[in-house]
Amino acid sequence: MAEALLNAITREELGKQAVKKLRAEGLIPATLYGAGVDSSSLTLNRKELTTLLQSSGRNVVVDLSVDKGKKSVKTFIYEIQHDPLTDKITHVDLKHINLDDKINIEVPVHLEGVADGVKNEGGISEHIMHTIEISCLPSNIPSELVIDMSALQIGDSIHVKDLPTDNFDFISDPDRTVVHVIAPRVMIVEEEEEEGLEGLEGIEDELEEGAAEPEVIGKKPEDGEE
Repeated sequence: MAEALLNAITREELGKQAVKKLRAEGLIPATLYGAGVDSSSLTLNRKELTTLLQSSGRNVVVDLSVDKGKKSVKTFIYEIQHDPLTDKITHVDLKHINLDDKINIEVPVHLEGVADGVKNEGGISEHIMHTIEISCLPSNIPSELVIDMSALQIGDSIHVKDLPTDNFDFISDPDRTVVHVIAPRVMIVEEEEEEGLEGLEGIEDELEEGAAEPEVIGKKPEDGEE
């Protein structure tokens, strides 16, 4: 079971101004909650959290040490909020977990290989689902779900239900498409244009066949004509 250590300090000052001051000092406000613990406001070191995410990823059991070891709880990172302009982390939610109870968690999807329909037929691969929600014990949380898409031809798809499960169950809709390969858009446009031209040619032929000398209304009849 992968675990990572993270230190936190109980946050006494609350409110927008206090949070703004923390962020200016390179700290991140956080909240701890979950069954078996009292909800509390915490402060995390931005550099330490960034190092944890880069080395262990988000889907890892976090051994949270609060106030220099006065309290230690098993948690996982439930939510990370980012600044919409700078993309910097602005807040973290940590949820207490029991190692014997299953949890629901979103796991990133990683595609491997180049689809045969892309490599040899000029198709286009579309990655639809970038995360999939699963249920598992904390000790069985995968860092990512790896999908080999090299055998896909044009028109082929991989759905959630097609993926193998390893000590976990899928929560996401089993019929949802994770990745598929479609025909080149240029080819589709060219076919539509050809069909349109064929239709126009048919109309032109009909017009030519049905064409006749127009009747002149009011023409004076020649001698001998009625």
